[in-house]
Amino acid sequence: MGDNAHTRWWTDGPVGTIVLDNPPMNVLSDENRRGIREALAEFRDAGARAVVLTGAGERAFCGGADLKEEEELTAETVGKFLKAGDETFRALREYDRPIVAAVNGWAMGGGLVLALWCDVRVGSTRAKLGAVGVKVGLMASNVQLSRLLFESRARDLLLTGRTVEAEEAHRLGLLSSVVAPEALMGEATAWARDIAARPPDLVAALKRAVNTALDPIAAPSRR
Repeated sequence: MGDNAHTRWWTDGPVGTIVLDNPPMNVLSDENRRGIREALAEFRDAGARAVVLTGAGERAFCGGADLKEEEELTAETVGKFLKAGDETFRALREYDRPIVAAVNGWAMGGGLVLALWCDVRVGSTRAKLGAVGVKVGLMASNVQLSRLLFESRARDLLLTGRTVEAEEAHRLGLLSSVVAPEALMGEATAWARDIAARPPDLVAALKRAVNTALDPIAAPSRR
């Protein structure tokens, strides 16, 4: 249905799929961010009822921001760069159909933020999640983890920057299920199709209601 240098997307019946394809770690480039926004707009026009978001291969869902792009930022361009990131995360949160993240490997830093702004996350046994901002002098994932976890758990992950493997992520509630790598896309698509079978207007209303309830701490950002 569509693609750019680092992103591919298509629909299969009621489900749209977005694949970040920026090897080896599927880092979040400007092309990825634009591709996600374009895909969601096309899915809306096509009447897709649910979306699966994943990374190409088995190594990484998304390894975080593209540091090479960030190194090239200047005082004149950093504002536009940050705005594009916020627009992408906001597009995920405000999209009126559910988005299922299929976490196939590393989801670190900005990649974790990307997964956490999805409505449901399922993981491969190879999934590894990390709020690593504290290790590189950045604040990241604090809004999302504070929404999803008990305070003590959120503080643990944010202040240590430690990596959480799939089973622990499942216990914490960051992943709704964990399956073998070869079963991941089938699992994520099954979740998407199950939700897509529900009344779409009701699903959209429920998503808006949850967002509204969480609005005091839910404004998308890199923080």
